[in-house]
Amino acid sequence: MVPTAVASSSTSVSQAAGDSKRAPRKSKMDAIAALSLRSRSPSFGIEDGRPQTVQRIVPPPTPNNAPITVTSALDLNTVKTSSPRELNTISRTRPFGLSDCPTFYPTEEQFKDPMAFIRSIGDQGRSSGICKIVPPEGWKMPFVTDTESFRFKTRLQRLNSIEASSRAKINFLEALYRYHKQQGNPRVTVPTINHKPLDLWLLRKEVNKLGGFEVVNKGKKWVDIGRLLGYGGIPGLSTQLRNSYIRVILPFEHFSDGIRKSPSLSKELEQGSSTQLNGSGPSTYGESHIKTNGSASPRMGSPTSITSSPLSEPPDDLEINGVTILNGSPKVHKSSANGASGSNRHEEKRVANGSASGHVIDLVSSPVAKTTSRKEHNTDICEICQRDNRPTEMLLCDGCDSGFHMFCLVPPLSAIPKGQWFCHTCLFGTGGDFGFDEGEEHRLSSFQARDLAFRKMWFQAHPPPQTEPFDPNDPTINMLGNTRVSETDVENEFWRLVQSPYETVEIEYGADVHSTTHGSAMPTLETHPLDPYSKDPWNLNNIPILSESLLRYIKSEISGMTVPWTYVGMIFSTFCWHNEDHYTYSINYMHWGETKTWYGIPGDDAGKFEAAIRKEAPDLFETQPDLLFQLVTLMNPARLTSAGVRVFGCNQRAGEFVVTFPKAYHAGFNHGFNFNEAVNFALPDWLPYGLDCVRRYQEHKKHPVFSHDELLITITQQSNTIQTALWIVDSLNEMVNRELKGRDAARARGVKEEADNASPRDEQFQCSFCKAYCYLSRVVCTCPKGDSSKAVCLEHINYLCECSVSQAVIRTRFTDPELHNIQSTIATRAAMPENWRNKLGKLLMESATPQLRTMRALVAEADRINYPLKELPVLKRCVAKANEWVDSANTFITRKQSRKRSKRARWPPSGDDRAERPEKSLEDLYALLKEVERLGFESPEIGQLRVLGSQVEECKRNAAELLEKIPNDDDRSSFIQECETLLAHGSSLNVYVKELVDVENIVLQEQLLKEMEGIEHANFTLDEVRQFLMRARALNLPGDNKHLKVLEAKLQAGNDWDDRAARVLSQPVKTIEDLNQFFDLETSIPVDPGVLNRLSAARTKALEYERQAKAWLNPEPGATLPKVSEALRFAQKAEHEFKIPAIEDLQRTADFALDLEERCEQVLKGRYQHVEDGPVFDAIEKWQKYAQEHLSKFALPNFDKLNKQLESHAAWMTKLPWYNIEHGRPQGSEVLTDVLEYTKPEDDGPPDDEFFTCICFLPVRPPPPGQTSDAVMCDHCFARFHGRCAANGGSCPFCDPNHWNGNIHKERSWHFYYLPLIMEAAPDISKHYSEGYRDLQVITHHVERLSAVIKHFLAFASQAGNHRSEYVPQIRHYMRKLYKLQFAIGSNPENSFGLDLAGLHRMLSVMPAPVRVRKRRRPKFVFGQDVDKDWRDGTRCICRGQTHYLYGFPVITCSSCSRRYHAACVCYKMESASQVFMCPLCCLRKCKPFPTADMRVKFTKDQQRDVFIDVKTCIETFSRELIRVRLDAPKTSTIFIDLVQFTPGQPDVGPPKQPVSGTQTPGAGPSRGGPPHTLPTRPILPQVRSPSSSAPPLPPWAKRNDAPSPTTPRETAPASPSVSSHGPLAGGTSSLPGGSDQTDPLIPFKRKRKHSVIDGPQDNVHVFEAAPGMKRPTSPSAQRSPPIQRSTIGSPLNLMLNEPAQALAQNGKVPPAVQSPRQVTSPRQSPVTGRIDIPAMASLARSPVASTSLDRKAQPIAAPSSGVRKVRLVIRDPPPQ
Repeated sequence: MVPTAVASSSTSVSQAAGDSKRAPRKSKMDAIAALSLRSRSPSFGIEDGRPQTVQRIVPPPTPNNAPITVTSALDLNTVKTSSPRELNTISRTRPFGLSDCPTFYPTEEQFKDPMAFIRSIGDQGRSSGICKIVPPEGWKMPFVTDTESFRFKTRLQRLNSIEASSRAKINFLEALYRYHKQQGNPRVTVPTINHKPLDLWLLRKEVNKLGGFEVVNKGKKWVDIGRLLGYGGIPGLSTQLRNSYIRVILPFEHFSDGIRKSPSLSKELEQGSSTQLNGSGPSTYGESHIKTNGSASPRMGSPTSITSSPLSEPPDDLEINGVTILNGSPKVHKSSANGASGSNRHEEKRVANGSASGHVIDLVSSPVAKTTSRKEHNTDICEICQRDNRPTEMLLCDGCDSGFHMFCLVPPLSAIPKGQWFCHTCLFGTGGDFGFDEGEEHRLSSFQARDLAFRKMWFQAHPPPQTEPFDPNDPTINMLGNTRVSETDVENEFWRLVQSPYETVEIEYGADVHSTTHGSAMPTLETHPLDPYSKDPWNLNNIPILSESLLRYIKSEISGMTVPWTYVGMIFSTFCWHNEDHYTYSINYMHWGETKTWYGIPGDDAGKFEAAIRKEAPDLFETQPDLLFQLVTLMNPARLTSAGVRVFGCNQRAGEFVVTFPKAYHAGFNHGFNFNEAVNFALPDWLPYGLDCVRRYQEHKKHPVFSHDELLITITQQSNTIQTALWIVDSLNEMVNRELKGRDAARARGVKEEADNASPRDEQFQCSFCKAYCYLSRVVCTCPKGDSSKAVCLEHINYLCECSVSQAVIRTRFTDPELHNIQSTIATRAAMPENWRNKLGKLLMESATPQLRTMRALVAEADRINYPLKELPVLKRCVAKANEWVDSANTFITRKQSRKRSKRARWPPSGDDRAERPEKSLEDLYALLKEVERLGFESPEIGQLRVLGSQVEECKRNAAELLEKIPNDDDRSSFIQECETLLAHGSSLNVYVKELVDVENIVLQEQLLKEMEGIEHANFTLDEVRQFLMRARALNLPGDNKHLKVLEAKLQAGNDWDDRAARVLSQPVKTIEDLNQFFDLETSIPVDPGVLNRLSAARTKALEYERQAKAWLNPEPGATLPKVSEALRFAQKAEHEFKIPAIEDLQRTADFALDLEERCEQVLKGRYQHVEDGPVFDAIEKWQKYAQEHLSKFALPNFDKLNKQLESHAAWMTKLPWYNIEHGRPQGSEVLTDVLEYTKPEDDGPPDDEFFTCICFLPVRPPPPGQTSDAVMCDHCFARFHGRCAANGGSCPFCDPNHWNGNIHKERSWHFYYLPLIMEAAPDISKHYSEGYRDLQVITHHVERLSAVIKHFLAFASQAGNHRSEYVPQIRHYMRKLYKLQFAIGSNPENSFGLDLAGLHRMLSVMPAPVRVRKRRRPKFVFGQDVDKDWRDGTRCICRGQTHYLYGFPVITCSSCSRRYHAACVCYKMESASQVFMCPLCCLRKCKPFPTADMRVKFTKDQQRDVFIDVKTCIETFSRELIRVRLDAPKTSTIFIDLVQFTPGQPDVGPPKQPVSGTQTPGAGPSRGGPPHTLPTRPILPQVRSPSSSAPPLPPWAKRNDAPSPTTPRETAPASPSVSSHGPLAGGTSSLPGGSDQTDPLIPFKRKRKHSVIDGPQDNVHVFEAAPGMKRPTSPSAQRSPPIQRSTIGSPLNLMLNEPAQALAQNGKVPPAVQSPRQVTSPRQSPVTGRIDIPAMASLARSPVASTSLDRKAQPIAAPSSGVRKVRLVIRDPPPQ
């Protein structure tokens, strides 16, 4: 028995029947590895043909056997994210006596450049192979991986199978395994899905049950398969099932049935075993680069791999029965003749980047294609029968391209298999394929839990010896339960398990997790652009592409090399001995976790290491020559050191870097759960190592990751610096020489050559023999039978094909001249620094004092080279010193022109010329000459400076001779002339000579004395006086000089003037008087011209302001008047600088004018609020007068517009019919009074009194007994008239048309038709402010309403079928109104309604009145609660909301009307809430007693307190009038109810009574002679607002602050609550309890409900839309119009007008006049309560109001649209019968 500790899940071990024993794991076959598949290795438990049992040591169970709780996200507080820096300074003894590798602590400055720092530590790092770098304090790379979504696959590692000596036994077991598999009896490892073993047999069974793989895959039934297998809710389940089937089951189905024992097959198998893979193993890579198996599998997820990561599934193309299935089995790859291992990592990268050539990976659709290809080349030979016949039945192995007859196979095949097919050699080759199987998929938290559980289990079972005292603060010691484990204990235990043949520990390692798929753990510019660490040079995403990393020139990303990989380790997980791909550098960073131990071997000892490990396990290298490329072998460091190999150790902790150097072998293991990230880079010193690695790859026939030659060429193309040339010159020379040597050798053998123009420049080809890239050239065969896609390098032409060499062709990417050109360019560029050094050495050797210009040229050349030269800084300092000396010398050498003074100039413009004297003296010149001797260079300036020195000496001697002379007065002029000549010569020498200064003073004194002659009477400026004094003092003139005294006096006077001017100019506001005082002074006082100019400019500006202001205040005739705004701006501008009386007057006048303009603008826009005494137009007239007298000096456009409006208003007023020319104003008050009196809507119905027959509105009653009446009667219509009324006209106004056709003269002899036209023609100012317009508006509105009513009546009654005598009272009523108005009313000027009514009256008055029988009808009651609004608590109670303390009291709801009442108000006990409650109002209407109290109904108009209404009797008798009863005071609980309106009932016969209400019912007729309960309501005229009593100002509108704001338009001012108030039911302000909202006059009850307060009637709301052009009269005068109310005409005509349906029922005919869109069609209307306001309808129906529909099914009122006014009419329906 072999005890085995398993750190992975139980799915890592397969069990056979009974007591099974586990065999070593088997990786994917070589051929499948060649096709870039990861291995999900099937595993069998068979050894020596007997079942093998595996004894497993599992972690101790948790309490109650409960599973370990794992969170979805990793808590980073549970891992080590940093380590103490002092740990690296503590000296510790390592196992095996190893030395620690160097550890570096860069400063913040050193840490800024990773490449420079690594280059600086290169010598120490290469000596140990690896080194550790601890970042500076404060640098902390953030960990950005989402630990909740991060998933990774693990590799299963059996520790005692990794060690070289232990694995010698494995090859025998694998051979036995292959044999049993070839027999078709394998037992595979059960894959896991969601930590649950997958039943492969059941999977295959369910797939076949549904029709097989092809049907399931095409139908996408994998979800159904998973459901059948018992899986559910697992992400990617269908993909895992499908890929598991493809990986494990589908290949077995294709090949297992044909494998059986056969001598020929056994021989073939032996041949296949003897011809093992020639080292075509996997590529080498760093700690994180552990691969699935030991064969040619590439790095997972590299850019050229078909799969992208360990989590990625196999490639997705599979062809079955001629159908290509996406996401199926891998593509068919055509390998080279030798390469059973097929593709490698580099091939995968090239495929991913689309740059691989067809030769590397040949995608063939089926074996038929390969059969045809082999037939064309005549190379098809069956490997079994060794015959080439029957090529159409020849199969080619997808692993080795060997051919097999289908009938030679055992069992024979009858058809070409679909998909991939592998021969027995590829399937059952022995050795060369050991590797790590895939484990489970994990998240970080689950992997952490597994690691911790295993560590505790293992070390509690194997506690390490405790030899050292325990330090609880030692961070290198972990407490696992009660067991203390140090880093040394873990390291010793690891190597013990690796070498133990009896204890098999299998752990998991999350290696090679691709950042391209899962994202880097470091921030990147793509994922975290704002994180500063995304740009940090130590970020592993940035290191490969830094400026000094040569990998940045690789054209495509290489996953794992230029793109980081991440690794998740657990206890004992290991990475085996290896060096990096192409011997590059690598850098590994630990983000967090437990320690990782590294072992490094210097690159110089790589040969010793390989010899030692070959000696350790020679049988492994015999079967696997490329074993070290496979990263699956460890060897104890102790045995390596004993073999003379230097081995160094390193413990990497959280936040630390480990760098491996070129060619250095390294290995290591993890102490626990940790997370690392690694990437490769290449410094320039790597190039020789890279070339050595390529040669080694060729020897082992291993695929390189990239082309070394292509990298060199790319560097030459993309970098033109000398630094780069120096890096690559040697490698480039080797490459070119090697290439040209190979070409020459091939040409010598007769190989042709041609340019490779057909292939793309980026296409890659590899040698089919050595697998090296053929970048510069490749050799192909051009014979017809040759494979044109096959190529070899120049070294392996013999392995191209069997054809003659003459058939071979060299296809070159670059010609020889191009290669020479590249070589020479780089060589020349690389030689530039050395050539420069040679020039510098030659210059220094030729002369001790080299020429300065030559040194400058060398410096310029070095700057152009742009390469660090160590001699350059010294040379630059020398040249800089020399340049400084030359600059100093030039200050002496550069000659200035002689300054010749003009004798005419009285004084120099700048005063003294001594400021121009040279600063350096002759001593400075000699010091400069001495300095150049020390510097040691040669230049022309040195000689020039010496010549200058001699000239200065001579000039100095001449000046001394002149100073010694004492000339007399006669020789004075000649002496001065000699001095001036010497000064002219000395001024050009640029050297200060004291003697020349003395000579100059003599000359200047002489000139000054001449200039000062006559100074007493000269006019000088203040500056000139000051200059004279300054020169005199500088030349030391004596103080008693008369000219000097005059100058001092002038200076004092000038300074006084300057001070006074400064004070005036400093004042912010100046006056003209202050400025004038400076222009009346004596001219002898010196002044400052600049100050004088400023004073003059200010004075001129002030005078100009004054002149302009006076010109505007007193304009000349015909002058252009300024605008008010212009004058104000002018005045404000002037006031900022000057104080001028004319400007102040202009400002005040302009303010008045601006105020007037604003008022005129408000008037024109209709926004003026008049608050002064008197009418608006009187105030405007005062404005006009004031403006004409005082403001005519300004242009007043608004005032002019207002004047035009006033003229239009005056002209319009004369057009009014009641305009009085004598008085000059309209006199329409009498007309307005009559119109308001006789056009009331409530007075449209005739009086219900038979004595109302006169043309007046008083009844003609019989005289009292004993008196004589003066009444007269018409002979035609028998109408009786008062005597006084009959005297007017002498005839019956009802019958005589002369009263209506104009024959009888009337005071108002105009026609109403013209009044609306006059109103429309009114100007805007009249509409806004004229009382006459408002009167006309009211008259027109009221008369139009009356006209519409009469017109509608005439249209109906004039029809023959409607001629009835009962309409005569209505006709007479209308005629009375027209008679009182006196002016004609009609639809056009030729028409008069009075004349039409008179004709209709003559016809109908002689007709007999018919007797009509009415159907009886119950009276209706409207109680106070019916018109109330809901109170704030939702009740409409008996208290009517007047008792506020009842708020919050219990309420009860009526079961009949659903109204809510306070229980206390209705005497209801809440304990009886279960009983049905009916409110008092419903009980009254249903004639039922109220159970809890008595009820008394009080009519609101009755004054007597003990009089009540008998509701029950009124209802039962269908009473027309209220029946009153007198009752005593109540003795029990009594409820009092207010009656506000009564609608009379209708007995079987007799006319109906009018409704009775506490106030005038809308539409009720006048009260003259009416029923006693009908109350007349007169319109309330608007209250005229009294003007304010402010005193009239000047101008008239002064005291603007007292006036109201003109912003509110007059039309929109809210009306007073008293205006148009006609009771609570007619609009205005409601006085009912519960609210005070204004209601629409057309809506008697504003409350909306489906059923009315009366038992049953329904409210139907109809909408009238008024056109936007029709304005609602809202001005005060317009508000005098009473609201439109419903008519209550109590005659048969009214019934016909308002109830056409009932009229139809009575007469059998609908009047045609009523058949209009506005008719009411409901047959259920009440004759009395269901009336429609016919006058209001007529008024709204006339233009410009749109036509109105009174459809019963009209929708509820919607919100008014823009410009549309909504009006509602309420129609009441009677309750359903």
